Amino acid sequence: MDKSNDSGQMLLLAAFTIGFMVVVSTVMLNNIIYASNIASESNNDISYFEVSNIARMTDEATKAAYYNATTGTSFNHTVFSRYLENYSREVTILYAYQGVSFSFTNSTLQDAYFTKNGLSSGQENWTIIDNVNNTDNFTMELTDTSNLGDISEPFEVHALNQSGSSIWCMKMYEEGSNIKVNVSNQTYEIDPFFIDLKGNESYQFDNSTAEKTYSLKYLNSSNVIGLYSLSGELATGESFRCERYKMINATVAISSSKNKINVTLPVTVP
Repeated sequence: MDKSNDSGQMLLLAAFTIGFMVVVSTVMLNNIIYASNIASESNNDISYFEVSNIARMTDEATKAAYYNATTGTSFNHTVFSRYLENYSREVTILYAYQGVSFSFTNSTLQDAYFTKNGLSSGQENWTIIDNVNNTDNFTMELTDTSNLGDISEPFEVHALNQSGSSIWCMKMYEEGSNIKVNVSNQTYEIDPFFIDLKGNESYQFDNSTAEKTYSLKYLNSSNVIGLYSLSGELATGESFRCERYKMINATVAISSSKNKINVTLPVTVP
């Protein structure tokens, strides 16, 4: 009787074990099939990498178009437009082989805000360049000062030492119908259409930054629209140049059988 009970218990345990293994195997197989399907679908879909790659290519193509259009004495709109038309055509063909539809539309060139991406909604407190040893040129041309605040909310340019402390600062603001700057507690009325931060000795830029390593930073930069250009030498001995003359909003539409993405890319030039 005891042997019979033991045998029955062993058979029951064996059956339970086999059943459990079948369930586990089935779940694992389903997971493998599901993962395989997901991977297969991802190969036919628009990935984040593809969107990033298109954004990078569009940025580079727009800058190249601007460069080619400015090799003469004046900006050549025809050269600029044709370059981007060729870019759009070539990329459309490239993605067509992958079963992805691509279209590209560029807006006209426009003056940019001094924000990081050139848009009014862009990051307005940002570092233009780090690790500067010497600045050879630093100029601005403001084409629109209608957003410029008063003395309580000025547009600011700072040179910061390696500890993050300001060693030089210019504050620009509107007072009545005049545009003024304050540097080292001295106030000057200026012509906003051309400002030479380094060349104007009254601003004391060279005296404040001499023999120091510093970064240059904008604050409240959504207050102004226009052009800026600066160049010089880094602490590593390398030369640098930072310029922004114009910006363009490039609209890209990408679609596959499973997804569709429309994105507007702000591109600053040069």
